[in-house]
Amino acid sequence: MNNRVLGIAWRLVAAVLLVVATAVTYLLLVRTESGQEADQRVLETFDPSFTRASGEVPLPLEVPVPVLFTLALVLVVVIGLLRRAYRRTAAAVGLMVVVAGFAQLLKVALDRPNLAERIHSTSNSFPSGHVTVAAMSVFALLLVLPRVGRFVAAPLGVAWIVAVGVSTLTVGWHRPSDCLGGFFLAAAGYALASACVVERHRPRLPADATTVVLAAPQPAPGHPDRQPFSVPR
Repeated sequence: MNNRVLGIAWRLVAAVLLVVATAVTYLLLVRTESGQEADQRVLETFDPSFTRASGEVPLPLEVPVPVLFTLALVLVVVIGLLRRAYRRTAAAVGLMVVVAGFAQLLKVALDRPNLAERIHSTSNSFPSGHVTVAAMSVFALLLVLPRVGRFVAAPLGVAWIVAVGVSTLTVGWHRPSDCLGGFFLAAAGYALASACVVERHRPRLPADATTVVLAAPQPAPGHPDRQPFSVPR
């Protein structure tokens, strides 16, 4: 089994595990009473009532989700086309479109039962669209950026995702389970998209082999198939 097959295999396994993590997050934190209680306790530590009373919106949330999605999509396409990384660009665009659509589908299809008495009944908000779009935008950029750019963008992207997630909690727009579900869903899409762009590593000649080839005697002029020789005396 070559390195390319192994690279594809472990990415596919990661995608499956992340999809399972998304489902487990929903089943445990949304569909059970104890999960809803735990989710609510974590949310209350961010005191969203203060932000609601002040009417202030944190900076990471000032850009509407559709605008952020469009800007990220344009940036990904421009970078990918400038680098002539057409396959990576297609994978990144597919990642963004599919994950965004699937997140909206889940939000409509899933329900949130009223299991905890002290928690007001609300409509389903799982997964968080803000965190999903933020995470998948970062992952899409990592697909089209060069290797050096990824080392710079990765930590900045993680900081941005965390900032968006915390901001949604402080304003009370989402619960911790929503943020976790959005991140797991985007990460699953990234694992699947990265599996589509695994490149085959070409073997390189070792330095000593190159030296031998360069040092080999060359055919005599006019006789390409013969080596020069001298008559012994």
